[in-house]
Amino acid sequence: MTSTHTDLRDGPQEVHREDDGELVGLLLRVEGGWIPATVFGAALAPATDAELAESLVLEHGLSSLADRWWVRPSDESWREAWLLEVKPDRLRLRWDDPMLMQGGHGEWHRLVDLDIQRHRPASR
Repeated sequence: MTSTHTDLRDGPQEVHREDDGELVGLLLRVEGGWIPATVFGAALAPATDAELAESLVLEHGLSSLADRWWVRPSDESWREAWLLEVKPDRLRLRWDDPMLMQGGHGEWHRLVDLDIQRHRPASR
């Protein structure tokens, strides 16, 4: 699978599938390399070289959105959630807690109000 990049200067670089132009994720420039990230900027893996980061975005960028994610709203603890819909600045989540009363359509959260990662946070 091949891709095209959109250079956004010092910001993230978009990674698109070449065959249909679908945005599949982002490359985030950091000291020491590139972080492969989702379309909303969550890391898919640690920083690496640009070629590997791009291949990780192509392989996992969209499929990772179907996984459970760990989310921490402001001033709350980490919880597992399903991503129902993603936008560059917000997510529609459904918490992975069968005892929690919540609407079937989930609820919208602004990304600036969340910490989000793919794997269980380390215990302190």
